[in-house]
Amino acid sequence: MNKLLKVFFLGMIFLQYCNPTNVQPSLLEGSIAGSSYRYKYGKAQPVATTNLYDSKLFSEGQIEEDPCLINFSPRGYISVQFPFEEGFYQVPSDISIIFHLPGITDESYHATSGFIEVIGINLGRINAYMEADYDSINWVEGTFILDKCY
Repeated sequence: MNKLLKVFFLGMIFLQYCNPTNVQPSLLEGSIAGSSYRYKYGKAQPVATTNLYDSKLFSEGQIEEDPCLINFSPRGYISVQFPFEEGFYQVPSDISIIFHLPGITDESYHATSGFIEVIGINLGRINAYMEADYDSINWVEGTFILDKCY
């Protein structure tokens, strides 16, 4: 009986550490036009006529370290407009998430499903989680941080 209790308690401890609710979501990653995408920098700039912010999420391969100074992405990037406040924003009713190919003006893909959840705002930065997809070669999932730029 003593061994059975030990096994039970060890199993409970193991299950506690393997509980999926304790796992932190990974950094935003996925695929844009079949090429791998992994988030590196992001910026949010106010739209003059609304309370929305134009946001761009750039992938690895950026030379510039300040996200507010990035104007071009050598790889695919994601753009979206949403308010700079905590909340849950769903595609397509609240927001439009667009996958862009660099240097190709007519190749962009609007996500057909997904959402962004703004988890927190602190000192001009948004912490958020996103899931979005257009098809099997244009999709992303994970966390990201946006810097507020003027």
